[in-house]
Amino acid sequence: MDALDRFADLDRFPVHDLDGPRGRALLADCQTGLATQGAANLPAFLSTESVASLAAEARALETLAYAKNTRRNAYFTPDDPSLPQDHPLRRFFPIVISQVAGDVLPPASHLAQLYASDLLKEFVRRALGLPRLFRRADVFQNVNLVFIPPGGVQPWHYDQNQFTITLLLQPPGEGGDFEFVPNLRTATEPSYDGVARLFRGEHPGVVRLPRPAGTLTLFRGEHAMHRVSPVAGTRPRITAILTYDEEPGQWATDAENTMIYGPRVRDIMAARRATER
Repeated sequence: MDALDRFADLDRFPVHDLDGPRGRALLADCQTGLATQGAANLPAFLSTESVASLAAEARALETLAYAKNTRRNAYFTPDDPSLPQDHPLRRFFPIVISQVAGDVLPPASHLAQLYASDLLKEFVRRALGLPRLFRRADVFQNVNLVFIPPGGVQPWHYDQNQFTITLLLQPPGEGGDFEFVPNLRTATEPSYDGVARLFRGEHPGVVRLPRPAGTLTLFRGEHAMHRVSPVAGTRPRITAILTYDEEPGQWATDAENTMIYGPRVRDIMAARRATER
């Protein structure tokens, strides 16, 4: 049995029957959303019972998260003093989150089983219109958990990959909205004027997706500037990130994984290199 049979609300989202009439309609809706807004949003994709178990698993791993409390710009680049002070490349914002790497996720956990679902992978592939799709080989980046605590924020940024698949496991008490501007830039036009308007709070095209617990979101963030607004209340916002690739065997560099996951993963990779000598 595929894990999706146990965790997803297949009555509402028939991802197990994508060639049936309701499955084709679901794919068409997702493809339309991705084409027009860069997002396909499926609120309550997970059943109430399964999202509760997934959230409990995530909370049990929170002590292993690498906490980040720093500042960055939306482009993940260093400051460039040759540019005007108000240029978007020189606007740095606080980021306060913590992140759990995939290597600590128990293989028998519900989240690991969900990531191993062939039905889910095939749904993602067809919704995105890709000829093939693979789970990420990198044991640190394959499945992640992101915690944004009360007072935390994930600032405006573009993704460095073409698409991101997320499951909201626990919404915060207040705030924590997923906000984005579709197609704010293109491959050839950075649209810095539009980005500057967004940073001033003046852009009219900001979209906020409704994301209750259990929401699955397919998002193209390479050209859509996005953020999670400041979290308030008494509980953290918890999101699972499921990473897939169009090519097999994909790994991040040691430097990238160290930046994302901190000293614990840095030491693991150093020990691995030492044994390979």
